[in-house]
Amino acid sequence: MKKKVVSLLLLIICAIVTGIAVQQYSGLLYHSPIIAVKKVQKQNDQIKISGQLMNQGKKNLTLKVDTHAVSALTIDFKKGQQLLLNDNKEEIIAEKQDGIVISLLVVFVGFVLILGEITGGMALLGLFLNLALLFILLKLDSFFGGIPTLGLMFVYGTCSIVITFLANYGIKAFRVDLIVTTCATVFGGFLICWLALKVFENNGIRFEEMQFLTRPYLGVFYGSLLIGGIGAAVDMVVTLVSSLKELVNQQPHITQKELVHAGRRIAQDVTSSMINVLLFAYLSGSIPMLVFYLKNGWPFISTLQLHLSLELLRAFCGAFTILLSIPASLFCVILERRRKT
Repeated sequence: MKKKVVSLLLLIICAIVTGIAVQQYSGLLYHSPIIAVKKVQKQNDQIKISGQLMNQGKKNLTLKVDTHAVSALTIDFKKGQQLLLNDNKEEIIAEKQDGIVISLLVVFVGFVLILGEITGGMALLGLFLNLALLFILLKLDSFFGGIPTLGLMFVYGTCSIVITFLANYGIKAFRVDLIVTTCATVFGGFLICWLALKVFENNGIRFEEMQFLTRPYLGVFYGSLLIGGIGAAVDMVVTLVSSLKELVNQQPHITQKELVHAGRRIAQDVTSSMINVLLFAYLSGSIPMLVFYLKNGWPFISTLQLHLSLELLRAFCGAFTILLSIPASLFCVILERRRKT
């Protein structure tokens, strides 16, 4: 225990040092101009910023920023900041904060490896492979416009489930029935939402937030529905199967009826919390836009319809997937038990 505490303290110190180093010296790797602020002066409706470029010649530079632009950027300028500029070096795009991001990333990875050890490392490997696969498929989608986005997401969904189960169970304990069952629950939850949208002809669904897309938005939205159900299905199946297998190991002579009853009880304990987490995870991303529209006088009901319809539908798709995972997990445990007897 003491070794883990010492390791965590060293990890935090390492993360802070790494973040400071990245914040100070990573500017040389950026293509966009970056200015290190040395002096800030307020003059009527303008803010005068003096500093030195961290890349592209390290020249001294002075900017004049309108106070209205500052409020839009939500940046409070002060000495020591690093700001990303446009190519003309006349406008501020954002504040450079990669040092903080790297520090948090180091802490996250370190905590998972220290506390989770081999299991944590495998989980991180699965996460990295899933992200890499998603980026590759998204690149394919951007380069080849003729490939249907939904088709690529079906490929990603199947591969992602396989990768996740390999990361959790390893090759030796790899089970095809779990893979097939989880894929069926994900596609089943997606199919329920897809059929409902088709039957009601998308009535009540507002797609305004996707209007910036340069390709058919329905394929992209259906793909996001599919991806949203993957994590929920995998988590539910892993939780139920692991709990039921442990129960069977502790009580080898448990009857099938008792096993089903135990699975229902575990599902009741887990389902509501998982659906709540899923719901709030989707809705939390819409809060800034909700506040923005309400502060600018938009009607309450119209604002909710505009920004929450897609998020609620994603949450419902994940909820259906969680519910379908319960009988699917029970089926896999019962099938494995019968195979062993």
